[in-house]
Amino acid sequence: MSSPMDQFGLNFSQTRILYSFQYFLLKEDIDKETDFVKKHLKRRWLNKWRESVENFLETIATNDLEKNNCLLYIDYSLLEEAVKRMKCSINKRRPLYSILLELSLFTLYAPFGTEDDEQFKSLKNSDNFCPTILEKLEFFANELGIERGCVQNFKSNYQKWSNEITGYNPLNMLLGGLIGGAVVAVVAAAIAIPVLVPLLAPILAPGLSGAAAISAVLAALGGGAIAAGGFGMAGGMAVIVGGGAILGTGAGTGISSLFAQSPGLAVREAAKFLVTFNEIILVQRDVIKQEIALTGRNIIKEQRNKINELEEQILDMQMANDNNQERINNLQQVVKYFRKALEISQYLLKEFLHKNGLA
Repeated sequence: MSSPMDQFGLNFSQTRILYSFQYFLLKEDIDKETDFVKKHLKRRWLNKWRESVENFLETIATNDLEKNNCLLYIDYSLLEEAVKRMKCSINKRRPLYSILLELSLFTLYAPFGTEDDEQFKSLKNSDNFCPTILEKLEFFANELGIERGCVQNFKSNYQKWSNEITGYNPLNMLLGGLIGGAVVAVVAAAIAIPVLVPLLAPILAPGLSGAAAISAVLAALGGGAIAAGGFGMAGGMAVIVGGGAILGTGAGTGISSLFAQSPGLAVREAAKFLVTFNEIILVQRDVIKQEIALTGRNIIKEQRNKINELEEQILDMQMANDNNQERINNLQQVVKYFRKALEISQYLLKEFLHKNGLA
């Protein structure tokens, strides 16, 4: 029996393709950078990021074939061939849209959580690249066989749901993508990384330790993926994307601890979850409406279960009387965000059922 989490999974080869697309997005920005010093720094950042991502891929490889194919595609023609093979190998197109969603929300030059961050902290998208980012992402959408308009829909709806979840007034949001652009920096800077990484490394980067584990964990998060180990997903699923992490906050996963240290990350994941739910799952053309309805109900049921589990964690901590008030406050904020996301997803499913005569 499939799990609601399966709607948010990518297998190993799909994950490799996602990160390879991100590599070419970064390379495009570097090629357009006119400042020699910044270009040099960006190349160094890209090398560090590539090494971290490839380390992450190695940790999620489960067989010899995958372990021998942990390097990113840095020849675009090879990436094109890999995309063609992927499209021929899937019977449902949902993974293609999940890849495009993470590409559309990818933040370039996020911190690694190591001492190298100091030299990279001033990096941002080049002035020459900013006007063409959307065009590049739409080109990638076309490569995936997806309508170009999905890129802008993903971006705008992600921002809309972020505002809804947090209560931000869109009129006060002068810069688009504020939460998405800042959240990885929050993960790297505001979280006590030496505490966080030992907790999550067995899940997000098994087999790594020290600085390599820190960089791999943050590269994975920055690219939108969380390793699927321990989440009870279908065989072959390597990572969780598209906000599926909010369904994985149970005991033993470590994700609730991550959210407890960074409620901002919970906002990012909840907003992506709603984009996936409304813009990908509920509009699938290769799945019958009754199956979509059942999937939607199961996902919402899982949302409720995870919120209840978080509230149980909060109650246990309050009863223990330990010095953990900050963690309690953060988890209470996370529950608030997740309850708002639940309210929205219930409304979206209700609209879907009425529209398709399934209410």
